[in-house]
Amino acid sequence: MGDKMTIINTEYMRCLLRKRFSPPEWALMEEVAPSTGGGTGYADAVAMNLWKSRGHVVYGFEIKISRGDWQRELKKPAKAESVFSYCDGWYVVTPAGIVKDGELPATWGHLELHGSKLIEKVKAPKLSAKELDRPFFASLMRRGFENLDQIAELKQRQAIYEARAEIDARVENEIRQRTRGHEKLQEAVKEWEGATGLKFDTYGGPSKRIIQMAQKLDDIHHRYSSLHGDTGFGYLASVAEDLSRAAEIVRTALSGAEDKKG
Repeated sequence: MGDKMTIINTEYMRCLLRKRFSPPEWALMEEVAPSTGGGTGYADAVAMNLWKSRGHVVYGFEIKISRGDWQRELKKPAKAESVFSYCDGWYVVTPAGIVKDGELPATWGHLELHGSKLIEKVKAPKLSAKELDRPFFASLMRRGFENLDQIAELKQRQAIYEARAEIDARVENEIRQRTRGHEKLQEAVKEWEGATGLKFDTYGGPSKRIIQMAQKLDDIHHRYSSLHGDTGFGYLASVAEDLSRAAEIVRTALSGAEDKKG
């Protein structure tokens, strides 16, 4: 839900039931009547286990969001009896604090909202469920088929939500990288200004050619230092002396050649 405040309502609790009792193990039908002819005694949801190893158990659910809603349910315990009789277990599903100690009927279990999950606070006792007859089976099938379009829409919404979340994450990552690159550039400029005493935006320093010559001299310095262990600028004096001697030899040779011509 991100940083937004979660709205706890019946639809939100239904979503949590869908997650807890989801395929391929479960089939969850909502607003189930005892038959396709309608009548009274709807259950907010019915879940049937689809695995043979689990005995194809059937659970019924009543969702109660408020304390008042729960108290009204307690005053009419037979309201969902027609669907209740087909179930192997029956649960009331509520936010925390709705059901007080000692209020839960002996034949009911309790799923309570904690964080973003439904926790089984009280396990539903095993009931003596009657066999599913054709009217109730037809009611389950009707709800199952009606839910197909709803499930498809929910999946589409979820896919759109995930795609948007991925795009938002990529954009945020790109912004973060570019911001970090800008910060590094600012740090480098600040370091350069501190070392040179100059302002980068008003810099009128030497030309590119002079800078390249300085870089070459610096490269010569590092090579000379690695060979002779000289970490100062003595290598420049040595180079100057070598060049001076070479120049003197060239001038002497040229002078001798002029004397011979004369």
